[in-house]
Amino acid sequence: DDFETAFNATLPADYKQFLSEYNGSKPETNIFIVNDRTDSGVNAFIPLTKLLKERLMIGDEIPTKAIPIAWAEGGNFVCLDLENAGAVFFWDHEEPERPTQLARSFTAFLDMLKPFDVSSIRLRPGQVKSAWIDPSLLQ
Repeated sequence: DDFETAFNATLPADYKQFLSEYNGSKPETNIFIVNDRTDSGVNAFIPLTKLLKERLMIGDEIPTKAIPIAWAEGGNFVCLDLENAGAVFFWDHEEPERPTQLARSFTAFLDMLKPFDVSSIRLRPGQVKSAWIDPSLLQ
């Protein structure tokens, strides 16, 4: 209730139920489809106490009544648009002006999450030509 008052918006009932049971939870390794060439995964759901802080960090690059609800892979976010009937979208920090709608509701988004098993990735011989890792990432 305090969050809704501070943000001047009503959270969808399915998301409120999720918060009451799993606030700030970290799911098992998962994957969801963003579009025909991109997928991602939820690293953790953002606790209610951190939603406004994360919202301020993104700034004006998402709709006014949207809130980030999960940290996605690669520094991206899964967001909930409270002006768009609680639709869920993917916010890519490399293309902030182009959020991608994932689902019409939070429950529909949860249904999109699938377990991810790294052993399911099959590379053909010669498919990877080279790889480079920035040494600063290893520190």
